[in-house]
Amino acid sequence: MPFVKVKQRECHAELASFEDLARLACSTRDYPRRVYSFDLGGRRVAAVASSLANTVAVMYAPMPKSGGYVSYKIDADRETCGVVDCISNSLSCAPIIHLKSRITQFEMAVAADDIPDVFHPIELVDLASLARLTYDPDFPEAQNLALYAVPVNSSWVLGYLVYLEMDEPHYEFYYVRMDEDPDKHFVRYRADSTSEPEFTDRIEHGYVYMSVIKLKEEHPIFGFDGRLSSVV
Repeated sequence: MPFVKVKQRECHAELASFEDLARLACSTRDYPRRVYSFDLGGRRVAAVASSLANTVAVMYAPMPKSGGYVSYKIDADRETCGVVDCISNSLSCAPIIHLKSRITQFEMAVAADDIPDVFHPIELVDLASLARLTYDPDFPEAQNLALYAVPVNSSWVLGYLVYLEMDEPHYEFYYVRMDEDPDKHFVRYRADSTSEPEFTDRIEHGYVYMSVIKLKEEHPIFGFDGRLSSVV
């Protein structure tokens, strides 16, 4: 079989709010992620980029103001975030890199057929399975605890991204269906309890917390293509 080179692409998915962007960059992490700012469609946006095999997936939200860092703080049941000029010890701060152009010069991908690395959606039975899936035996001390809430038609799903290293990289989106738009910032659970995971805005000791990152609208990279069903 002749070797076919896959063309690299850049795709953009808008988050529901700047708070979701700050939560993605800073919450449930020992070290905040880099945030990039650039002009998109006539407005300045802040973004977090993830490099897949042939795709740069960019999650973004409008910038509320100019500055050097995205600040984030969660205190009991109050989440505070914004843009600041310098770091305070009481805040988790993600550095902002201001760009004159986009993050890459790859062609933009807007449809599933244009995105080389589309996630394969796999439905789970319950929220507890989704919570347990965030444990990574290869990196038990450096878990990725971000869950993505994605609207699909008139429904919502909540899912977790998994990267499989094989002969060719493979990407899965394990999800559960939601009865409604999730209005809490976190999912929490305890492995030493039979209680079910629950949505919450309150941070207390003794729980594992997963941040909920809400998208503004459905995006083809999650693999649903307008249909809420598992791909077998």
